[in-house]
Amino acid sequence: MRFAAMLGLLLAGVASAAAPDPAAAPTAAPTAAANAASAAGGFASVAFSLVLILAVIVGLAWVATRLRLTPRAASSGLRVLADVAVGAKERVVLLKVGDAQALVGVGTDGVRSLRLLERAVELPPDSAPGAFAERLRSLMQPGAKR
Repeated sequence: MRFAAMLGLLLAGVASAAAPDPAAAPTAAPTAAANAASAAGGFASVAFSLVLILAVIVGLAWVATRLRLTPRAASSGLRVLADVAVGAKERVVLLKVGDAQALVGVGTDGVRSLRLLERAVELPPDSAPGAFAERLRSLMQPGAKR
């Protein structure tokens, strides 16, 4: 509501600034009105473009967060080996803690330990973290097989 009021005041200010001088000739009135309408239309176009660009940026940030495209903080003692979504907001995560592996559940109510694994889980090479980055790096090398 405040935005609409501020927009109205701004447009009124643009219209009053472009209003003709009372001492000017009467033929100047249609030109001044056309200028005010043009300025208001230009402002509306710029404002709409700005809102659209901001919406695209927020949307892309949301998608990157949902698809886990944002980099994770690196830690020498703790690594995420794999994770899988089991619900809208729930995940099961395989962690490497030192030499051991732990399976934890992550949800809206927090993180819960599911099991400390006695044997290490061997992951296939294609599901290892960074497999895509390594493949992309190899494709970008000069003379790489495509």
